[in-house]
Amino acid sequence: MTTPYLSVIVPVYNVEKYITQCLVSMVGDKAVIGGMAEVIIVDDGSTDASGEIADDIASGCSFVQVIHQENSGVAQARNTGIQAAIGKWLYFVDSDDWLEENALSVLCQMCREHEEADILFFDAYRNTETKQIVWEHFKKEKKWCDTEIISLQGGALYFPILEKSIGKTKVPLAAPWDKVFKKSLIESNALTFREHLHVLDDMVFVMEALGYAKRVYYVKEKIYHYRYVSDSITNVYKKNRVENDKEVFAFVQKYIDEWAELKTAASSEVWTNEQKEMLMQAFYCRVIKSFSICCRLQFFNSKNENRFRDKIKYVRCVLSEEPYKEAFSDVKISNLEWKLKIMTLMGRYRLGEGIYLLHLAESMLFKLRH
Repeated sequence: MTTPYLSVIVPVYNVEKYITQCLVSMVGDKAVIGGMAEVIIVDDGSTDASGEIADDIASGCSFVQVIHQENSGVAQARNTGIQAAIGKWLYFVDSDDWLEENALSVLCQMCREHEEADILFFDAYRNTETKQIVWEHFKKEKKWCDTEIISLQGGALYFPILEKSIGKTKVPLAAPWDKVFKKSLIESNALTFREHLHVLDDMVFVMEALGYAKRVYYVKEKIYHYRYVSDSITNVYKKNRVENDKEVFAFVQKYIDEWAELKTAASSEVWTNEQKEMLMQAFYCRVIKSFSICCRLQFFNSKNENRFRDKIKYVRCVLSEEPYKEAFSDVKISNLEWKLKIMTLMGRYRLGEGIYLLHLAESMLFKLRH
């Protein structure tokens, strides 16, 4: 039996509306049929028909397997897939998205052509109910080696910061679905998705993987279709979003501190002061970006039943705590998107009512765009 070259890991939870399109876009690929790729579907305790649909689609194909487990979260589901994978490269696909025709065959060819790389990333499409747009990282193919990769780590935290060091991009770099990872990179560094993090665990995984990588290549191929769903889990009320974000920020800040010390001690891998500052600025930008997201998902969400004055009081309280206080104080406003520049000025002076008005204006623009 042929050993697959590429392992595709698909965590699944209650996506019966979308899972067929996702899986069909892969199982008919000649790379899967020919044994160059395997598809590992991890049903994370779905309570709808997702698991049964996955079983039906996988039946009769020796290179597609379904693992059923109790609900443990997407991070744990991806880790289950990593443990089961036997391919040389790993690829993570979200079950409500889908791939271009023969995308896995293209990915296998990409990996063979760039065998020396640790991570490859590529382009995608962003799909709504009414339109499709191209998500293109850069105009030309690129590669990074050794300490150059720290720029990409900053981009994983906050992608607009890449404009000053690499070039302008409008595409986030934090997701795993536009990247393939060499399995040896993951295994040799015991890298997993951090299961104790309730949000942004994928961003943290990408940041850590980039930290271990020696060579990262960008290949101009459009592989993935990202489906934007307005009522998805990333857009609903999150009562504890601030506390969940704080867990992530504590992890990232500790990571930066420890790796800065490690890199400085290793003469062959010294981070310059400019690189350290760039990564900290990316971290500050991420904190402010997440604070802005909290306005929509928590502070002023329509399902937040607190009185308005209590909402404003809570916003001011958050701004007085770390890491928000430091981020709003020390971030270079020039590194931020225009809407976050205004948010930062409001936050520095703890202008809760102003932040609320800014949230209303952004919400109106959001509805017009979507």
